[in-house]
Amino acid sequence: MEDNGLALKLYGYAEAKGAPTAYVMEYFDSCTWETLYQFLKSDAAAVDRTQLQEALDGIIEKLESKNYVHGDLRSNNIMIRTDVIEKSVDLRVINFDWAGEAGQVCYPAEWNREIQWPGKAGGPIEQDHDSKMVDSWMKDLQ
Repeated sequence: MEDNGLALKLYGYAEAKGAPTAYVMEYFDSCTWETLYQFLKSDAAAVDRTQLQEALDGIIEKLESKNYVHGDLRSNNIMIRTDVIEKSVDLRVINFDWAGEAGQVCYPAEWNREIQWPGKAGGPIEQDHDSKMVDSWMKDLQ
C-alpha cells in the first residue's frame, strides 16, 4: 500500500535463516509526526475537521479500490503531520498486522473487548469494516 502514499515506504528487507526478517522503512520523525490519537487529544484545533475527514475518506477509498482492508483503523494506527502555514494534513497508516484482501483475512480470536469492533472475533474483515471503525471514533469527536 505504500505506493499509494498510504503507508510507510519500504526500502528493502533482509532474511536470514533462523532470524527474524529485517525491514528498512521510512522513518517518522517524532518532531513532525504523531499518532492521530495524540494529535486529537492535544492539537485538534489546529486542523479543520472537514479536511481531516476528507483525508480519512481518502484512506478508505484507497483501501477499497484495491479490495484491501486494514482491520484495525483506529486513531492510534494513523500518523498525522500538519503544516499550519500551508494548512495541510498528511496521514499515513501503520500496523498492518491484520490487513489483507477483504473477506479473506480475519480478526484475531482475542482482542480488546472495550472497543466496539465492526466484526466478530475470529471472523472475516469485510470491506466496510474500516469505514465503520473510522466513523465510530470520528463521531465521538463531534
